[in-house]
Amino acid sequence: MKFGMLSLLDHYAEDKSEQQYYKDFFAEVDYAEELGFDSIWIGEHHFCRYVCPSPQILAMAIAQRTKKMRIGTAVTLLPHHDPIRLAEDYAMLDLLSGGRLDFGVGRGFIKLIYDGFNQSMDESRERFGESLEVIEKAWTSETFSHRGKFYAANNIRLLPRPLQKPMPPIYMAAAASPESFVAAGEKGHSLLLALFTMPMSAFKENVQLYKETLSQVGLSSKDIEIAGAYHCFVGDTPTLARQKWEKHYMRYLNFVGPLIGPPEKIPGKQYEAWKQLGKNMRHVTFDQMYPDLVMCGNPDQCVERIALLQEELGLTNLMVYMDLGGLDQKELMGSMELFATKVMPQFR
Repeated sequence: MKFGMLSLLDHYAEDKSEQQYYKDFFAEVDYAEELGFDSIWIGEHHFCRYVCPSPQILAMAIAQRTKKMRIGTAVTLLPHHDPIRLAEDYAMLDLLSGGRLDFGVGRGFIKLIYDGFNQSMDESRERFGESLEVIEKAWTSETFSHRGKFYAANNIRLLPRPLQKPMPPIYMAAAASPESFVAAGEKGHSLLLALFTMPMSAFKENVQLYKETLSQVGLSSKDIEIAGAYHCFVGDTPTLARQKWEKHYMRYLNFVGPLIGPPEKIPGKQYEAWKQLGKNMRHVTFDQMYPDLVMCGNPDQCVERIALLQEELGLTNLMVYMDLGGLDQKELMGSMELFATKVMPQFR
């Protein structure tokens, strides 16, 4: 089992400046490498409290201060970008990091962002699929051309090329839509599960569908990673863990719920899971989220939960999201240390 730290960089201006927040984030990155985490993952958002509109830039800064950890995006929002520019940026990142890029991709689910870029959410799946096709061509072809609904290229040669061959590992985000799991399987890409969106049982059938699709194209689950992102905090005792983290977790949910938006304002049938999540988060308590959607407790409880994820979903890579809701840095690093010294060794 591999373990990574995930941060979506939700910033609270009333707590600290953006500059100080970035400094604290890099201290978290440094400590994660010191503790032996396998990877660091960052998200992409725009026009809101999440302060990472450019994961390329942040990932490059991480690459220059780390030596061993892989650097992942969770996720790069493909519909909002020119795919050729993305292919160039991330090829450079892969080279300059020494081949440590894990390229996590998704469509995004926040209407505010689609509105900000003057895009329709109803087109998100088509834009995503075509963008990923262009990036794969750019990374694996000596020269390539493309004519699609949204993008075009004529006899393009991408330079520089990624260090990892034939291309960096691609992780496709998936939640409730069977189509997403089938698409990932058909392409032979790894999965990135948003485990904080639905109970584990809701993922099980779609993960099986993904494995069956892999088999149909001549691959097996041994050829890929099944990664999952999970809200997590570890304390010496269950009571202490909850006391230290609950208020921050609920602060985070109170931010995310309205950001997702009222279900009636999320268009189309492509976002049913996010519609339900947005509805739930607007009137939720900690007890309703625990233990299915949040891992908060002592090390033994975390070990038990991770073992269940392995057994039920075949999880091979867990990204823990601790740094949320303005959590104090001392408490964050204490949780990281407990996780690294008491939980991770049980799966090595």
